[in-house]
Amino acid sequence: MQRIVLDHKKCKCISRKHGNYLVAVTMEESVNSSSNIVAILIVGIYLTLASCLLVLMLSRVLKEKYEKEKYMYTSNTDELTKCFNRRAYDSDMQKLDLNTKWAYISLDLNGLKKANDTLGHSAGDELICAAANCMKFAFASYGKIYRIGGDEFVVWIQESVSNIDSILQVFDATISDWHGKYSNSISISYGVVKSSEQSFDSVHEISKLADERMYKSKSEYYNISDNDRRRSHNE
Repeated sequence: MQRIVLDHKKCKCISRKHGNYLVAVTMEESVNSSSNIVAILIVGIYLTLASCLLVLMLSRVLKEKYEKEKYMYTSNTDELTKCFNRRAYDSDMQKLDLNTKWAYISLDLNGLKKANDTLGHSAGDELICAAANCMKFAFASYGKIYRIGGDEFVVWIQESVSNIDSILQVFDATISDWHGKYSNSISISYGVVKSSEQSFDSVHEISKLADERMYKSKSEYYNISDNDRRRSHNE
């Protein structure tokens, strides 16, 4: 409690600060000590209620902020893989600056339908999650990973683009080392487009070229697989 002079009268002042708010109450000094005690109690109750109100307001603000961030996360995140989803992909692609250095990678699992048909959807989900985890291990430090379809992914690299070949080697090695509960191996075809190749007018042009290269890789994979099966059958 402080003593101040207000309007040429000696007063007692009680103040309390909470965040950016300052609450102060003044009272004239009185010879009646019991009245002072009652006044002090009233002021104390008032300040306590004011503090509780401020805390309540702050908790509501924090709760609203948390709910907003939670909504933004869930609305932009694929539930199964925890990668960014198609909605996030479409939003981010509209904001891209194609004049910067980047690498666009279109990826697709090989043999997912066969795994679903022969081993069940649990095996298919395992492969999808495994693909996402392999991508996170190799690419997450350099860009964003999106699941844009059932077994379709896109990786947008904006860091260390000049080292993309080394990054892809890490990805290939990660895939080769993977073994799961339902499947013993995983195969992923991908196509890469780099900003250094040419001048691109749109993301659609980039994704189309990346898909073409990815499907070429997928075709080569299935041709090799068919030849391996034929050789195994003939033997």
